[in-house]
Amino acid sequence: MKKRLTRLLALLMAVILFPGGCGTAPKNQEESGGQDEHARFEEFSEQLFRDELLTNTLNQHYTLAYPENYGITDYEVALPAVSLSNEQESIEEARSVLEELASFDYDALTEDDRLTYDVLKEYLETAQERGDFYYLYEPFSPIMGFQSDMAFALSEYTFRRERDVQDYLELLELLPTYIESLITLEKERAARGLAMPDSVIDEVIDSVQELLNSGTDNIYFTSFEERLETLSELSDQQKQEYTARNRKLIDEQLLPAYKKIVLCLKGVRGTCKKPQGLCCTENGNEYYAYLLKSTVGSGHSPEELLSLLEDQISKEMTELMTLLTQNPELLDTIDDSIPEDRTPEEILDYLKEAIKEDYPELPVDASYQIKYVPEYMEESTSPAFYMTPPMDLPGENTIYINKRQTGESSLFSTLAHESYPGHLYQTVYASATLENPLRFLLNYLGYSEGWGLYVEHEAYALNTNLTDQSEAMAEFYRINSSITIAIHALLDLKIHYEGCSLEEASEIIAMYFGDQGEEFCQTLYNTIVSEPAYYLKYYVGYLEFLLLREKAEAKLESAFDLKEFHKFLLDMGPCSFPMLDRYMEKWMEVQK
Repeated sequence: MKKRLTRLLALLMAVILFPGGCGTAPKNQEESGGQDEHARFEEFSEQLFRDELLTNTLNQHYTLAYPENYGITDYEVALPAVSLSNEQESIEEARSVLEELASFDYDALTEDDRLTYDVLKEYLETAQERGDFYYLYEPFSPIMGFQSDMAFALSEYTFRRERDVQDYLELLELLPTYIESLITLEKERAARGLAMPDSVIDEVIDSVQELLNSGTDNIYFTSFEERLETLSELSDQQKQEYTARNRKLIDEQLLPAYKKIVLCLKGVRGTCKKPQGLCCTENGNEYYAYLLKSTVGSGHSPEELLSLLEDQISKEMTELMTLLTQNPELLDTIDDSIPEDRTPEEILDYLKEAIKEDYPELPVDASYQIKYVPEYMEESTSPAFYMTPPMDLPGENTIYINKRQTGESSLFSTLAHESYPGHLYQTVYASATLENPLRFLLNYLGYSEGWGLYVEHEAYALNTNLTDQSEAMAEFYRINSSITIAIHALLDLKIHYEGCSLEEASEIIAMYFGDQGEEFCQTLYNTIVSEPAYYLKYYVGYLEFLLLREKAEAKLESAFDLKEFHKFLLDMGPCSFPMLDRYMEKWMEVQK
């Protein structure tokens, strides 16, 4: 229950765009809109896109396979450190971009330009609200922290040419400085009484120590040599030299930097006297409201979300009781594992075909790799996660499965979330349909993770292992999953917005799940304290999609088409839910 599905973050702190740079040739002009204004807006957005990627080579590599096709040819490897001055500078630069954005004649832009304009404007306005929240950000959080995400980000750093190998090794050289900046932030947080609870610190220390103790199985070692072997342009001598340099950097710089993380966390251990939600800290309520907008993308207030969640839980509990009354035999399956005799590849092949009735066809073909989390990282890694491909090479998709935390009974739903019709499908669709590359830098986790959970729950009806026994069984598993995650989201709101204590949280857990024991409740409580809004981007995002669907069904009635509704959501691409709602009003008029 503690960890859910996670998608790789861009790079710890929120992406902020930078103005400046030089333009590239514009794309084909659309029929409508002012040509001069369209060309100017396109040049503006492409400059913004290039300049942001020039500030962070890791983001650049994960966004573009071939940066030269976007005018990025001469660049220095960069990995900006985290600091208060950099944060303040980013907010000022966001204001500068907003001023430049306001200079455009909105009505003279093309339809796609206006969508990009709206999304960018809202994104930058939200970024400016970060204000005094710098010290409320936890760099080593237990689920989305640096210690695990960076390891996978670098282990999946694809080598397509020799320059990629050189860039990667330079990034390794920069990583100790970056880690030092995170350590500095962690110490400053602790000095302000904002350190994580000791039990969470111990968990993070254990995960870092597992990497340090992994020896030659260390993912930084093994993945480098595997990727190097794919480069036929390199001679054996070159490969040996690069391998030796990689090992030297890991032994002499990277691992000592990771050891400093352990020393830092041991040093701040004990400074958190009593775990508590954000509402109990200075600027905590404002930061939580910011997270609801920036991370979740919801337009609802915390009070509204609490009411929506409680209503949804009550509704689904009633549905569950009715289902069990009509099908009492389902109770006998609660503790049984549903056998899964299909491989992950077979499940993906099945899902790819099974979703065609309710989801639009992907405009491009997409290949994928299934990989498994290294054994020494299984305890501290999510059940599964999807590695996003570069926008100009959407066929390179990777899904990691954690064998220890993904059992047979959950494999199908997990893969539906991560592949078809979840993250892989939505990401590849966006790569083929979003015209402005700037959209790929605007991170809306509520949209992406909410979509993943929404389609995961839709996919229970496609799981023949369940439906072959009865449709009621598939519905039982769907409702049970929804209620479980909803309770996590409810606890998140109650802890961080209402100041819910451990004792009160334990009572809520017992009310829905029975007595889970003191240790379980303490662990879950401390995790939520250390990772505010983590569960909200999943469940509130999912709930927002449900609300949009209910609204469209009610207004369109017989004209509602589920496949067309899904196409609208996908064509819009990642954005906030209020914006989806506004644009859906126009879409519904067309549908009618």
